[in-house]
Amino acid sequence: MPYYNGFENVLLQLFTEAKNYDMINLTLCDMNCCHRTKSIPADVFERVMKGEGGIGMFTGTYCLGPNTSQFLPETLKKYRYADLFLVPTNARPYVNEWNVSAAKYDQKILEVISDLYWKGNESEMMHSPRHAANRLLKQLQNKDLSLYSAVEYEFTLYKKDGVTPAWNGPHIYNNQILQDLEYPILQLRKALKKAGVPIRSINSEYGDGQLEITIFPKFGIEAADDAFIFKQAVLEIFKQNDFKATFMSKSSETAATNSGHYNFSIWDTTSNKNLFYDPKSEDNLSSLAHQFISGIITHAKGLCALLSPTANCYRRLKSSPFVPFIANWGIECREALIRVKNETESNTYLELRASSGLCNPYLVMTGVIAAGLDGVARELSVPACDGKIDSNDDLPNTLEEALNFLENDHVLVQSIGKEFIAHFIEFKRTLEVSFLEGYDSFERERDLYMPLS
Repeated sequence: MPYYNGFENVLLQLFTEAKNYDMINLTLCDMNCCHRTKSIPADVFERVMKGEGGIGMFTGTYCLGPNTSQFLPETLKKYRYADLFLVPTNARPYVNEWNVSAAKYDQKILEVISDLYWKGNESEMMHSPRHAANRLLKQLQNKDLSLYSAVEYEFTLYKKDGVTPAWNGPHIYNNQILQDLEYPILQLRKALKKAGVPIRSINSEYGDGQLEITIFPKFGIEAADDAFIFKQAVLEIFKQNDFKATFMSKSSETAATNSGHYNFSIWDTTSNKNLFYDPKSEDNLSSLAHQFISGIITHAKGLCALLSPTANCYRRLKSSPFVPFIANWGIECREALIRVKNETESNTYLELRASSGLCNPYLVMTGVIAAGLDGVARELSVPACDGKIDSNDDLPNTLEEALNFLENDHVLVQSIGKEFIAHFIEFKRTLEVSFLEGYDSFERERDLYMPLS
């Protein structure tokens, strides 16, 4: 089975684990951070994998829009829309206790985050967000570096109708709200712990029905996997408890905005040291940290298309003093694009504040590494802390603007991959920008984004 070169032990472990479950769900993250799954009865899982190497999936899986509308892009025509294979290489298995079958009928479900390959030639599906992130992580690995990160999500809870907030008013850090949500939160905490994604903290936030839940950082692709699993669990568990959860950046005129701040640092794989920390420097930051900051600021406009990847996200950017307006950085500054924490080695990291609740964690990770490594490669000088870079450093106002900047950012295009970026831009313009053209209403955006969030 050539797909599994280097991953044979992963497959053997899955064969062993499958005997303890009823269903094996091979799952991937699509362009919208939506779960797409094929289920295989556990008692035939080994037979299917040994016989075929994977399970077939339609080429258009990465061509499904937020509301499951579809287009057939120019970038796939050269492949004649051939079959793809969903394959558990570099897999992330986890117990899914929130699946309805598991919750109601005592079915044991093993979910396995998998990857897509072209059937026949065993090459990677270049449009996969997870493949893109792994390619950039490999660049770090080749330099004996590792990314340590976590996404910090906010989301809004509505009652079952999807319109009425679960509570009204700015009740940030309100204990009574958490008491009222005790059962679903307990269910979420237990299920995520079983899935290997322990919750770090929970609090009500400023907006109507708004919560923030943080998870612990991890190294490499597992951090993005955790964020992907977390969003699935939130959506499904609150739905089972008669709520509608949404990660939409702004789901109504009066709703507060939901972020997906990305917290990260770079570590030495040999010494296991945080390479962003330098206690001898004036600001406790190393030259590597300064270069990463410079790289992100240099590419901030194009990067926004990956950090805030929906039209709705741009209702969040520039909406309050606590959301970034320009490409800048600051120590403990909530107004900056990059908020720096620089206290100790274990607590020195960058908080990238332009990423939204609807961000795809694999794309955020991909963009951050690409931009940061450019800063390192060119040894870019860090701009003034809290300073405006120049008269043209404002962040994009719309998704279309961000896509234009990304398309013309030759460094990001080359580093992430021309084919991937071409597909991503065509995907967004066709299924989102065109769908919303001529409209400026939350109703139209809710029709587009609520089904996935």
